[in-house]
Amino acid sequence: MPASRQAPLRQVLSHRRPWRLARIRGFAAGLMIVASLYLVSPFISLWRLDRTALNGPTAALANLVDIDAVREQILRRLDKERPSAIGEVSDAFVDWMQTTIRREGLQALPQAITLRWVRERLLTHAEGRRGFWPAIGYAFYDSPTSFRVRIGAPTPAAATASSTPAATASPPEHPPVHLRLERGWLDWRVTAISY
Repeated sequence: MPASRQAPLRQVLSHRRPWRLARIRGFAAGLMIVASLYLVSPFISLWRLDRTALNGPTAALANLVDIDAVREQILRRLDKERPSAIGEVSDAFVDWMQTTIRREGLQALPQAITLRWVRERLLTHAEGRRGFWPAIGYAFYDSPTSFRVRIGAPTPAAATASSTPAATASPPEHPPVHLRLERGWLDWRVTAISY
């Protein structure tokens, strides 16, 4: 190739390189923005849940809580053969389930799990007009599509035999409420509740 033709080719290539670099930078910046929005999105849903539980009508929780999934997870927790998103539960939760089953039967348990029940659980740790947001002790991803939340202080570990009675902490008035949020098409929704 003659030298005169190489010079314009080099000029064309040198003009294309900055354009490609700018395009890659733009793509990387867009990807970072999308990733940041994704990482923040469950916190936004949790804040909306807090505001709705505190100020909105109970029916408005239907947009933020998959009540059928909550019922299903509680029923799965009762069946030792089926996996459940609910981990360890407090004595108060077990007592509530046993009382409901004894009084009305196993078939009545799903009917006892309503949006009103969810709202009551969420507001057990509410701090006046600030809602339950200040009481959130843990909130982080369990997986890319699952988010765990603990509202309230963790339950203290069982006292050891060597500890003195004065050293043992008194149990909290209300056990912590555990939520599991799962990613939907546009938003995160509560799919499991326990305490």
